[in-house]
Amino acid sequence: MERLIGAHMSVSGGLQNALYEGKKIGCTAIQIFTSSPRQWRPVAPKPEEVQRFEQAKQETGIHMVVSHAAYLINLASPDAETRRKSYEAYLAELQRCATLKIPYAVLHMGSNPDFSEGMRLLIENLRQLLAEMPDGVAIAMETMAGQGSALCYRFEHFTQILEALPDERLVICADSCHLFAAGYDLRTPETYEAVWEAFDRAIGLERLKVWHLNDSKKPFGSRVDRHEHIGEGELGESAFRLIMNDPRFAHLPMLVETPNEERFAEDIARLRGLIVA
Repeated sequence: MERLIGAHMSVSGGLQNALYEGKKIGCTAIQIFTSSPRQWRPVAPKPEEVQRFEQAKQETGIHMVVSHAAYLINLASPDAETRRKSYEAYLAELQRCATLKIPYAVLHMGSNPDFSEGMRLLIENLRQLLAEMPDGVAIAMETMAGQGSALCYRFEHFTQILEALPDERLVICADSCHLFAAGYDLRTPETYEAVWEAFDRAIGLERLKVWHLNDSKKPFGSRVDRHEHIGEGELGESAFRLIMNDPRFAHLPMLVETPNEERFAEDIARLRGLIVA
C-alpha cells in the first residue's frame, strides 16, 4: 500500500500546479487552498480549471487532495456579520471541493471569548452546513492549539459537537503541533497510547481522516501554535516515528505545513525514513 505523504502546496499559476510541484518533491498526497485564504468570497472553479486539475491528478498519480479553508473563517465569532461571511465562505469551499473531487475541507474551529456561547454558535453553523452542503465532501474539523480564545483544543470539545450532530460527514484533522501545544503528549509510547485512548473515548478513532504533521517550536502544553520542521522541535523524532508506524493511521494522508516550503522535500523524506518496513 502506497503511503499518502505530502505537504501544503502553493496553487500559484493554477490549481494543477500544486500537483505537478508536489510530485517533484515526493508527494503522494497534497493539501491546497482552492482559493485565496485571505479573501472572503471564493469563486467557483471554471470548467477548464476542473479539467486541468483532473488531468494533473492522472498525470502525477496524486489522487488524494485535501483542501484547507480560508483563515478568516470563524463560525463561532461573537460578531454576526463575521459569522455570516464565514458560513458563506465555508459553504462555498465545500462546493468547490465537491466540484474538484476533494474529499476533505479542513476547518479551523474558530474562537469566542465566551466559550459556551462560541460552542453553541459553532454547532448551529455546522448543523446548517450539514443541511446545505453538497455530497462527496466532509468537514474536517482541525484539532486546535488553544491559542487565545480558540475552541476545540480538547477532545471533549469535539465530543460536545458530535453529541449534538452525530453525522459521519464530521471528521477530524489531527495536527501534531496543535495536539502537543494543547497538552497531548505524543513523545513516548506510553503517553502516545494514552492520547489515542482518550481520543477514541471522546471522539472515536474512525473519525480521524487527515493528519497535519508539524513539529512544535514551543514547549509541551504551551497553547501556542508555532510549527517547526520534522524532528527539529519540541516534539522530536520520537513522536513522528510513533505516528508513522501506527497501523491505525497507515492509510491516512499525512501533510506537512512546516515553516519553510523549500524544505518540504526534506520533511517528507524524513517522515518516509521513519517508517519501519
